[in-house]
Amino acid sequence: MNGKNMPTAREMGEKLGSLNRLLFREKIIHYRSKSHLEKVSTQLKGLRQIKRWEYTIPPSKPIEFTAIKDKKLGQIAPRVYIDVAVNPSETEGKPPFTRLNTTIEVVDLPAGDLQSRWHLDLANCKADGTYQAGPLFHLQGGGHKPQAERTQELKVSIPRWTFPPMGLILTCEMIIANFYPAQWDKMSTQKKWLELIQVAQSFCYPVYFQRAQQCLSDQKQSVLRALWAQEWK
Repeated sequence: MNGKNMPTAREMGEKLGSLNRLLFREKIIHYRSKSHLEKVSTQLKGLRQIKRWEYTIPPSKPIEFTAIKDKKLGQIAPRVYIDVAVNPSETEGKPPFTRLNTTIEVVDLPAGDLQSRWHLDLANCKADGTYQAGPLFHLQGGGHKPQAERTQELKVSIPRWTFPPMGLILTCEMIIANFYPAQWDKMSTQKKWLELIQVAQSFCYPVYFQRAQQCLSDQKQSVLRALWAQEWK
């Protein structure tokens, strides 16, 4: 990716600010999460026009979504934390992400128990330049709970499902669509919301889907093989 569709740090900061206001206005996130996200937005805007940027929303200060009713557990709520870094490559066909680790958790609120945990990850690159087995961008269940006993870790780390890269905006869209369908129906046609989605999609998706489409066209390998981490060299 040559950076043509990449938002600058300032532009991304402005978009995250808009995301923050929209989610809070629709009563989808808590006030404390609004404060966390506002700090990230301000940080990015301070970097001005550079296209190499990063930000972290740590496990200790996640984006906490408001409670919804669940027929089995009573009340549940999702939360998200993310560590992301982008740097547009001068080489065509290379994704802009140098770091991407997004975690989505679903909590049983009455008991405070973690019910579900998913990672949207960029495959780890080893010191010798090889990648861990699996798709470069993948969805992976389970894993270690932050600040918890290692005995609570889920031991099986596979399968890693092929999945397009998603930053915070697209992750929030996925959560809203699944957990808050009424707000999703309302927001999905709003101009400001669609502008956010377009910016996020325009730098997250093109390289990924172009690679898949090229594989469909020349049929030299399966789409899964083409998206396997080691094949992106």
